[in-house]
Amino acid sequence: MSRLKLKLAVSDFHMGAGPLLSNGHHNHLEDFLYDQRFAEFLEYYCAEDYFKAEVELVICGDFFNHLQVDPMEVRPEFLTERVGLARTGAIMDGHPKVFEALKKFAAAPNHKITFLIGNHDLGLFWPTVQKFILDRIGNTAGIHLKPQYVIDGVCFEHGSQHMAENWIDFDNPFVTNGQSEPIVNLTFGDLFAVRFLYRVKKERPYIGRVFPFRPYLWWALTHDTLFALRAIANGFAYFLGVLFRIGENRRFYTRQTVKIIKEFTYPLQMDRAAKEVLSSHPECQIAIFGHGHRCASTQFGDGRWYFNTGIWNEMTSLDLGSMGRSLRFTFVEMRYDKNDTPNGQLKEWKGRYREVEDMVGV
Repeated sequence: MSRLKLKLAVSDFHMGAGPLLSNGHHNHLEDFLYDQRFAEFLEYYCAEDYFKAEVELVICGDFFNHLQVDPMEVRPEFLTERVGLARTGAIMDGHPKVFEALKKFAAAPNHKITFLIGNHDLGLFWPTVQKFILDRIGNTAGIHLKPQYVIDGVCFEHGSQHMAENWIDFDNPFVTNGQSEPIVNLTFGDLFAVRFLYRVKKERPYIGRVFPFRPYLWWALTHDTLFALRAIANGFAYFLGVLFRIGENRRFYTRQTVKIIKEFTYPLQMDRAAKEVLSSHPECQIAIFGHGHRCASTQFGDGRWYFNTGIWNEMTSLDLGSMGRSLRFTFVEMRYDKNDTPNGQLKEWKGRYREVEDMVGV
């Protein structure tokens, strides 16, 4: 009898240093509050029939939030190797239950973990950070240093490479010119988050969890006018810095800036990007992204599939079809048949007593 084989995909936990700071105050930068839920999820896929199964957990980026861990940091955009190591240690210390569960998962027979790099966890490019994480979890874990992870008929990626504002330069991940020590080459969206969004979150902690953002902006202009006007003015000043390449914004060029403006006006459809990915990988039947923060399951005309893992954080939707606050622990499970063909299904973790259920009509 052949061994059960499956892959699991999750993404976008955005883990910081934990919900409480060392002084006992609330950490407004922390998004991930569900350590116990995730630990139970990993335990489930290590128990009973899964204990000896061949199981790979693929974390499709943005598991860590390396952009800013300490709210008191003055220049969080300077992500040096030393800073990246310190932030990773703070994240691990802030979520001990998660990393203990990952260690147990990786230690189970035929289990492994693969981390992909997203635009929020670019600190993973540093070799010392990679070693620090793998020493903590175990030698059956690995960090994939390319945009796409293609294996067994499935193409995994974070998804940010299809958006100009979050595009990662995997070939040149560090900035050295004019620096006393190398720093990570943050994306436009990363710098926007650090210099604008995280400062705004101190006043309105929910702002990073609202989608689509433009309807919220119109709502804020009507119901939270002073805050909205101040935020728009600061955002406009930041964008001018990008346009005229002021300060750290000198790394963004006119062509990229035009693409960013175009994408803001005409948002990218992730399923369209996934279809292009599958066209470039005829050997793959499934493409799996994170980054979009909205779970998705789409079958194309040729029978191939696109899945988005969604996000393990609370979100507030302003779309009429999904209006309101939601918290869904979504993931993609792929089981391989006797011909080693992957069959994917978007699922939702329900907890110990109702582990998973199929999601239909997403």
